[in-house]
Amino acid sequence: MGEDLTFRFCLKSFGCTQNVGEGENIRQILLSSRGREVDDIYSADVIIINSCAVKTPTEDKIIQQIYDCSMTDADIIVTGCLPKINPDRIKKACPDAILTPPNIGKSILKYVPLQLTNGEAYKMARLPEKPVFYVDQPLTAIVPIAQGCLGSCTYCTVKYARGWLQSYLLKDVFEYSKMAIEMGARELYITTQDTATYGKDNGITLVDLLKKLLEIEGEFKLRIGMMSPNHASEIIEDLLDLMEKDERIYRFLHVPVQSGSDRILELMKRQYNIEAFNQLIKKIRTRFPLMTLSTDVIVGFPGETNFDYDQTVNCLERNKFDIVNVSKYGDRPLAASSNFNNKIPSDIKKKRSKHITEKVHDIQLARNREWIGWKGEAIVLKDTHKGNKFARNIYYRPIILLRGNLGEKVSVNIISNSRSSLKGDIERISAQIAE
Repeated sequence: MGEDLTFRFCLKSFGCTQNVGEGENIRQILLSSRGREVDDIYSADVIIINSCAVKTPTEDKIIQQIYDCSMTDADIIVTGCLPKINPDRIKKACPDAILTPPNIGKSILKYVPLQLTNGEAYKMARLPEKPVFYVDQPLTAIVPIAQGCLGSCTYCTVKYARGWLQSYLLKDVFEYSKMAIEMGARELYITTQDTATYGKDNGITLVDLLKKLLEIEGEFKLRIGMMSPNHASEIIEDLLDLMEKDERIYRFLHVPVQSGSDRILELMKRQYNIEAFNQLIKKIRTRFPLMTLSTDVIVGFPGETNFDYDQTVNCLERNKFDIVNVSKYGDRPLAASSNFNNKIPSDIKKKRSKHITEKVHDIQLARNREWIGWKGEAIVLKDTHKGNKFARNIYYRPIILLRGNLGEKVSVNIISNSRSSLKGDIERISAQIAE
């Protein structure tokens, strides 16, 4: 490929919000460096797989994708978490694949279009040079605030890919966020492996960061990403105080419980007990009864008894979470739990997963039903695949509308609900806040 020619690339991203954001950063770098994106892997000169390593089913899907890509004439680059977690499996699927660590950023240009040897030194990217937006959410920017975490969960391999906590400088996150808003963002997704740990390595807190971001002028909303319960408890009062003062923070929190059993939490090394977790949720619900709360649970962790499982169900029924991500436990490379005894048979894990998912669906339907008759403001954020409009209110509730323009702030009346969303009528348009 000569200097005057473009190269064709195909990019496929998997995993969490932060990883998707890093993939979008790669896309923009390639597009600004003579790259032309194609959807067909057989038309590409270079294929970039931005991988995830959290769950076995996701890894299986990615490995199959890598194998399929190996049948093409393209050069294959695998980035994200999987190269550091299971490089041997990637190489088995595609021996010629180039493996890089996560968050490679502009260093991707070392490999495109010129291919260098594995092990080439690279500089870990920090924040992207310009804000990254979701492809299908043009008003939503992803704002990474750190890399790594402070936990040592026995089931997790991401720690081996991302390392210990490295918080980005407050001033850099501020300038990045300000630029995103100037570019039209009306939502900022504040993301990292554990947002509540932000600043623990440099003497500040997540609340300090949020206060600084709220100095930015404009109509926008901040969505705070996942936070571990033990670290969330340290800042929760200050965080809820800030939410009460400024409506630009979504009334939304993602606090993974993983299990309702203290015995299993100890085996997981989760650094809290279920009573502390329940008290945290109680504090949040007392201050904000309508808060949208999200959590994660793992069923079938090694040694999980029927009693342990029932305690998890009880936790979900007690706290009535609006969003629950249910995962069946699976061994992961490098994870300590892979060496634990008393593995749960797959048929029992499947049965527990099905049962708990049905419980969650009942809770979600009942919670959404309580919103019928609610009136208030929402922002129209994107088009749906069915031709409707998708909006959110201050409580991060998804609202489906029949009309509206992107960026409009509208006054809505909730008229019906499903398990996953609300349906509303527009009573009036409050403001056009997007260009």
